[in-house]
Amino acid sequence: MDRFTDDGGLIVPDREAVIKELQLHGLHYEHTVHIHQAFCPNGHQLITDDNDKFDGLPGIKLLCKHEKENAIVYLSPILNKRHRSGGHNYVLGDRLQVCCPVCEVAMPILAPCDCQWDGEYVMLSLDEDPANQNAVGFCNIWGCPKGDIRLAGEVIAEYQRNYQL
Repeated sequence: MDRFTDDGGLIVPDREAVIKELQLHGLHYEHTVHIHQAFCPNGHQLITDDNDKFDGLPGIKLLCKHEKENAIVYLSPILNKRHRSGGHNYVLGDRLQVCCPVCEVAMPILAPCDCQWDGEYVMLSLDEDPANQNAVGFCNIWGCPKGDIRLAGEVIAEYQRNYQL
């Protein structure tokens, strides 16, 4: 999508064009920005219509492993909104290994989190190419304030801002 005219003027895209562009990258806009698809590294879809709902939208289904229990947890697909269901035996500060509920492959780590528990941002791909940086991330510590879904670019920019010399 072009941003400038040939003579340097700013092109302001119409609303429909922006919405279509978001959808091409796994994001959907209906009063809030949410993801409508997420994949494990092996290409399994983590968002299906039968998942727990958040504001009427199907959540992201994950298998979370911890010494206390292995549990299915659903995360809200709405960006920057930290809601979840499941994992009732986890307590604040538990470090979880986040896996695909289908094949149990561990989700890749995107960046460290600067929370008090030294958590890590887990990455979920927004398309079937796991090498693509078209992704979202969230902290793997149960109860971390950064446990909501955030765009991978925001996470990486925050990490670079906080940790570059």
